[in-house]
Amino acid sequence: RRVALARLYLDSPPLWVLDEPFTALDKQGVAQLEAHLARHCEQGGMVVLTTHHTLECTPSGYRDINLGQWAA
Repeated sequence: RRVALARLYLDSPPLWVLDEPFTALDKQGVAQLEAHLARHCEQGGMVVLTTHHTLECTPSGYRDINLGQWAA
């Protein structure tokens, strides 16, 4: 997972699509990933992600869609 995230940081495509990116990260890893997400958005990038993790930082333009309301 860390290698995949590192590749994402290096390539930095404009759109990041991430599925549960915080899984198996320690507190430091979570903080670093949140900082990268915020920086990417601040630089004009876009992030679409699924997560059970509550984000500590919310980049400008942040939108939260809670799919739990449609749970059976």
